[in-house]
Parts: sequence; structure tokens; C-alpha cells
Amino acid sequence: MECDICGKAGSQGHPLHCITCARSYLELPRIELAKTLINKDGVEKHVKAVIQGSENRSSISLSDSKGGFLVDRQLCTDNLNWQRTRTETVEIEERMTLITEQAAHLRAQMEAARKELEAKRVLNAQRKSDLSSATYGIGPRRANEMDKVQQMVKRMDYKSEKLHYETIEQRRQLCATSATLAGLKMSKRRTKDGGIKEVFNIGPGTKLRVWDLRDMNDAPPDYLSASLAAVAQLLVRIAAYLGIRLPAEITLPHNNYPQPTIFSVTSSYQGKKVPFPGTTLDSSGNSPEVSRLLDPRVPLPKPRTLFIDRPIAHLSAEDPPAYSSFIEGVSLLAYNIAWLCRTQGMKDSFKRWEDVGPMGRNLYRLLILQETYIVRRPENPLDKDMCAGKSSASPLQRAPVSFGQLSHATSHSHMSMAENTQYISGWSLTPTKILDGLKAFLLAEQQAQEWDVLNQKEWEDMENIIAEDPIMVGDKRYNVGLDDGHSCVTTSTANGTQKDDMSEGGLPERKKGTSGWTKVKSRSEDVVNK
Repeated sequence: MECDICGKAGSQGHPLHCITCARSYLELPRIELAKTLINKDGVEKHVKAVIQGSENRSSISLSDSKGGFLVDRQLCTDNLNWQRTRTETVEIEERMTLITEQAAHLRAQMEAARKELEAKRVLNAQRKSDLSSATYGIGPRRANEMDKVQQMVKRMDYKSEKLHYETIEQRRQLCATSATLAGLKMSKRRTKDGGIKEVFNIGPGTKLRVWDLRDMNDAPPDYLSASLAAVAQLLVRIAAYLGIRLPAEITLPHNNYPQPTIFSVTSSYQGKKVPFPGTTLDSSGNSPEVSRLLDPRVPLPKPRTLFIDRPIAHLSAEDPPAYSSFIEGVSLLAYNIAWLCRTQGMKDSFKRWEDVGPMGRNLYRLLILQETYIVRRPENPLDKDMCAGKSSASPLQRAPVSFGQLSHATSHSHMSMAENTQYISGWSLTPTKILDGLKAFLLAEQQAQEWDVLNQKEWEDMENIIAEDPIMVGDKRYNVGLDDGHSCVTTSTANGTQKDDMSEGGLPERKKGTSGWTKVKSRSEDVVNK
């Protein structure tokens, strides 16, 4: 419809200038609205008829229903298909949403991986550049650094060797001073047959003879005990200076322990408190340690004595257990001295038990003479001539062990090292062999000391004496009183000193173990200063 004023047809594309244009604009929507309301009214009647079951179909339009029914089955089926399609559409949309999100996540991961790969490529390129810079001329630089390290190692070895040699020198001086202060000396005694016998003494004041194990039958008990105590004290001090743990532990006199003792090799250094031989531990304590020590199921190590209160011959006859303990103790003491000498270089000097017997000689050789001491100077590794000489020479063998070199107290030349253990090993002499040999020797000497061989002049004197006053020989002669002073039979005093009333002369010294008719003591000897 054209507008009477503007002469244009009314439409939505032109502005409204008059009532006619406005009416024309609203006419079509009004018609659509009327149709919608009519359709809604019809649908509402149809729905009510279906729900209420009305049979009046006159007011209901069934033009769209196939078959003339109120409920069209085709429409219902189409509706179900439509709902199913709608549900599937929703599921597909949700799946597409998940796929889209996953694809976005994968794209983000791919982008991160791409960035990481790029960063690693840059890092690898930088590393390759650094590696090429670092490996440039690495051969000469490596050789230079190796030379520096070797020079440093040689310098440290030189300082260690120098310090070790200084330690050896200090040990030597300490041991020599200790032996000198202890009064360890050697004197030579001239015998009647013109021979020279070496006698070793110890003690700064009263000189005590360091008895040979084979001469203990003639030793006074008090002097022998004092001599063994002084030797044990000196040996412990020397072992402490050298930093060596002796195989048989020595216990020096201390509180409630008046005499020195020694333990066997297997029972040494157990850290247990043991009673003095002949006494018991005080059981008044209630501490766990005392309870453990007093437990009869825990055996305590048994110390061997280094002292006697009577002559050895009397001790063996009157108290065999004490005699056995003392003999084992002096055997272990001699074994300690020989073992210490072997560790300080005197390796080939002790092959038989007789070599262990002269304890004074062994200590004198080790501490005073210091036969194994070798003056050495550490080699400077910076000396080129010395290094060149070493390279051209043949491989060096092991140098002989010097006095004070091996020790348990230093890491340098420690005795538990393989080469030092191999050096010390191989000694066939054991404390048991020394004990068996000493017991057999002393027993044979005790059995043979009551008989001796007399020369012709002594027999002539004996015949004159027997004519005047017959005497008995053997064990019964101790019961015979000697009234005159002309008898040539010697007796022993209470302290073990010997008296000889024979006429002086150049009589040869008797040989021990030789059978004869009567008992005489060894000839008096003249002491000659060394």
C-alpha cells in the first residue's frame, strides 16, 4: 500500500513519516500473530482432546493427522527420532568440545616441546662450542697439569720421608738416653782359664746383673727379681718410645700390684682387671664391670710372675706351679726382647732359643750399640740428576730395616702394612719352644750341678782331707757339719752367695753337665773393665 503523503510503499527499510506508513508496517505482523493465535487455539483443543479423551472431533482439525486419529503415530515416531537425534547431537557436540580441548592441549604441548627442543639445540651448540674451546690444546695442558700433580706428590713424599727420618732420629736418641739412664752397661770378666766373659748390668745405683736364662740357677732370688723388674720397666719404656705394642703384655708395679708380671701372647691386651698373683679381686663393688669380672663363667687372663722369693732349685722342688709360672714369665720376657730386636732390623739373629737367652746382650746390641741404625737422608725429588739416575738404573730393592723405622704409632712404615708384615713373618721361634728348651736346660743343669770333675792336684788335697776327716757326697752331705775350715766342699749362704775354701790356683773352670765325684762351685772370676 502506497502512502498518500509520501507516495511510497510502506516497508521496514524506509523510515515511517505518516500514519499510513505506520499502518502498512504493522499489517503483516498482525496477520502473522493472528495465524499463530488461531494455530495455538487449535493445538490447545487437540491437546485437551487427547488428554481428556474427548470423542467430539467436530471442533478439532485433523487435516494434518494421517488416518484421522487424534494422536498421529507418525508424528510420535518423528518426535522420538528428533529427540534421539538431538541427544546424539548434544553428545557429538560434547565430544567435539573434548576433542577440541585435547587438540588445543596437544598443540600447547607441541609448542612447549618445540620451544624446549629449540632451547636444547641452543644449549648443545653452546656446549659444543665450550667443548671445542676446552679441548683445544688439551694434550700439552694435561701433561702440564700431570707434571704439577706429580711434583706436588713428590714434594709431599719428600716432606713425609724427612719427618719420618727425624722421628727415627728422635726415637734413637730417646732409646739410647733411656738405656743410659737405666744403667745398661757391659763389663768384661776374666776367667781363670784366661778367657773373657761379657757381663751385662743394669741400674743407675746398685748394679744388677742382667742374667742369662741359662745362668738363672746360680742367681740369688732377690737380685734376679730386681734385675727382671728393671729390664721389664726399660722394655716397656723403649716400646712406648718406639710406638710398638709388644706381643706379650707387661704389667709394671702399681697400686696393689707390687711386682711386675707378664701375660701370654693369647691373653694380652684384653683390657680386663686381673688380681695380683696370689690375691683375689675385691668383691665389694657392685658395678657391672666388677660383676662381669667376678663372673666365674668369664675366665680371667692369668699373669706370669717375673719374681721369686727363693732360689730356682728350691722353688722347682717346693712350689712347682710358681716355678712353672716364673719360667714361663722370663721366657715371654726374653721373647718380647727378641721380637723387638727383629722388628728393628735384627731379623737373622734369633734362630734358636739359645739366641734369646742372653737378654742383656740383646738389649745392649739394640739400645747401646744400635747395630741396625742406618743414617739416611731423604732424597730430594726436585734434584734432576737424581731423578735421571733413578730412571736409568735398575729397580731398587727393599732397603734394610733401620732402628726405629717400623712402628705401630705412625702411618708411615706401619707394621701392619703388607710389606712390613711379610718382613716380620717367617719366625719359627715361638714362646713355647723357648719355654720347652729353657725348662729342659735348667732341669738338666739342676740334675748335674751336684757333681763335678776334679783335677789331679785337687784329688791329692782331697785324699789328705779324707784321711783326716772323711766326708759324704751326694744329697746327704748337707746334713754333715763342717767343723774345720779345711774342707773343699762349698756351701750356699741364705742369700745365695757362694764361698769357696779351696786353695787358689790356675784351675780350669768346670763344664756344666759333666759328672764327677763331688760338688764344687764355679771358680772366682776377675772383673776387668771393658
